Amino acid sequence: MSRLLPGTGLTVRRTRRRDLTRLAVLLGPDRDGWRARSFRRIVADLGNDVYVAESSGGEIIGMVSVVYARSLVHGGLSAIIDGARARHDPARELLEPLVAFAEERARKRGCRCLTARVDREDAELRATLLERGYGSGELMVTELS
Repeated sequence: MSRLLPGTGLTVRRTRRRDLTRLAVLLGPDRDGWRARSFRRIVADLGNDVYVAESSGGEIIGMVSVVYARSLVHGGLSAIIDGARARHDPARELLEPLVAFAEERARKRGCRCLTARVDREDAELRATLLERGYGSGELMVTELS
């Protein structure tokens, strides 16, 4: 089931298993093959929502991924925007409605908190989040071998 993404003329829908090759354009190379091995489980897992924005011709030009978790500290269910990507010029014109869509979905699932993971070099997503009122906090990250 898809619906119109407000202000864009694009449709947004949950991703399907067959979308992986088309999503690769947005996500970049899968160097160690992890994404290809895990994508099916991610799409099927109720703790994850991956949505794609499609053009009228069926081209995937945006995506947003949300991960849900029960939180002892924040009380109740929390959500994390795991990533958002857009092939649009400028990207922020598509990122804004994708983030709004992710917020709506998290609210409907009963989340009390929504956090976003933003890569250091992702200026467009960072600007979109700040524009939507997200506060900058401290998130400590380390890569586990």
